[in-house]
Amino acid sequence: MTSASLSRSWCVPPLALLCLLACGEQRPADASPGEPVVSTDQDALLLASAKVALPPPGVTWADLPDPDSEAAELHERYCTACHALATPQIHSAADWPRVFRRMWLRMEGLPGPNRVPIPSSAERTVMLRYFIEHAIRVSDVTLPPGPDRAVYVAVCSRCHELADPRQYPSADWQAVVERMDGYLATMLNQPLTPEEQAKIVAYLDTASAARSGT
Repeated sequence: MTSASLSRSWCVPPLALLCLLACGEQRPADASPGEPVVSTDQDALLLASAKVALPPPGVTWADLPDPDSEAAELHERYCTACHALATPQIHSAADWPRVFRRMWLRMEGLPGPNRVPIPSSAERTVMLRYFIEHAIRVSDVTLPPGPDRAVYVAVCSRCHELADPRQYPSADWQAVVERMDGYLATMLNQPLTPEEQAKIVAYLDTASAARSGT
């Protein structure tokens, strides 16, 4: 995700880019249904950029924090018009206002045939507060030392600010890292090696216990 100052005059949503590419070429007989056709290197780069800009797939309504809340319902109603559900923990509280502004500009700038439901000012406030409240908790102090700290910093900073090891109990980090590994494989085609995953889990497990005093 990039700057919030994008001009709506040229800010085309990734979904629209995918549609344009899919409609602009003849589809081979063996292509999967709904699969965009890539005919040039430029097309491939465009598709890769769109893929990285979208929220990782796989998040369901039940996975959202407080899924029965008004904010979660609004998120599902409006945001899924263009992409999959997003978990608030893909950005920090400081980042969400900029991200939401960019999304609102894109929604408002869509041409007539591609119009989507647009939230009111009051609904936007509810959604933004929800995402800020449940955002990833960024480490605000020096991360605890550890033999695999450098691996955690190098790998996890590719996609987001570094999470505080206290974000989850030490026993939960294995599942969290496996889920993030799935995102890396899907979005960036850069899955962790088994050694990297083991080192990151070991560091976060130890650091979480150390920071919590257990």
